[in-house]
Amino acid sequence: MPSLILTTDFPSFSIVPVNQTVKEADTAIFHCTATGNPTPKITWLKDGTTVATGSTLSFEANRTHSGKYWCLAENGLKTAINASAYLDVQCKYPVIILEVILLLQHFLIGR
Repeated sequence: MPSLILTTDFPSFSIVPVNQTVKEADTAIFHCTATGNPTPKITWLKDGTTVATGSTLSFEANRTHSGKYWCLAENGLKTAINASAYLDVQCKYPVIILEVILLLQHFLIGR
């Protein structure tokens, strides 16, 4: 009778997330994949909270989404691995427009 040999492999990243800058209302997309046996499960975290599962994290960005995102890969073996990337969400409206609005408000109120 042939022997059945099961092999296990700790998770290893094949794609890690990269830092990115987006404007408000644009789509932020992070990718993260890992190999291993059993196949690793990918979990996305921000500020210690799970925000998604799966190899792709995608969402419409607003300023509160700026920060570090962690990709955690685990497959039930003792070692889990992680990688991170930073998201910088920039204001949708250029600063100069906001300065003009403030100047107009000051001018109109100051009269």
